[in-house]
Amino acid sequence: LFCLLQHGVEDTAAECERLGATVQAFVVDCSKREEIYSAAEKVKKDIGDVSILVNNAGVITAADLLSTQDHQIERMFEVNILAHIWTTRAFLPTMMNNNHGHIVTVASAAGHFVTSFMVAYCSSKFAAVGFHKALTEELSTLGKDGIKTTCLCPVFINTGFVKNPSTRLGKILEIEEVVEALMEGILTNQKMIFVPSNQRVALLLERLFPERALDVLKKLTDVKFDAVIGQRSTQ
Repeated sequence: LFCLLQHGVEDTAAECERLGATVQAFVVDCSKREEIYSAAEKVKKDIGDVSILVNNAGVITAADLLSTQDHQIERMFEVNILAHIWTTRAFLPTMMNNNHGHIVTVASAAGHFVTSFMVAYCSSKFAAVGFHKALTEELSTLGKDGIKTTCLCPVFINTGFVKNPSTRLGKILEIEEVVEALMEGILTNQKMIFVPSNQRVALLLERLFPERALDVLKKLTDVKFDAVIGQRSTQ
């Protein structure tokens, strides 16, 4: 297990052990490339080949663009997309040699649909979705059909990651239903998992409906969450 926060990885490791798994945990700052590479080498040396990589680390600052500080923007990109690239580059060579493995990109509905006061976050998640799609295409071109890829795109989840989320249409997801959808998607080699699945319809509507109709739908959805607005940042 790789994680940004020590208590998070330790809790997850303990839960896995309660389920009967053998677990080794590594606390890694996923915003630092060299830490990722160093930990990956330790994993390969101490444990062996990694056959499934789940890139799940993520950070967010909910604020309008001018209120978001430079270092907050950099950290969202460092963790939400660059870390995916570094971990994949670390573990992909063995998967390529064996033509076997699975790379999971945990992105977001914000990688397909935009939301005010999440400009940098949405940008990083669009990048994560693009990374998954481009990597999938490249592996296919290289003939590595034994390496599977899956991208997970949920709406708001009840984890405290985003403060006080609410929506008039749809619901806030619980962790268990997202995990269940992801596990089913991995086992059945789904390329793109939307939770809830009706996001596929929303994507189609976005391509077909005129802009005024989409504005009406957005007002009906009425997505809300706590965000910093109007505090202009100078750095």
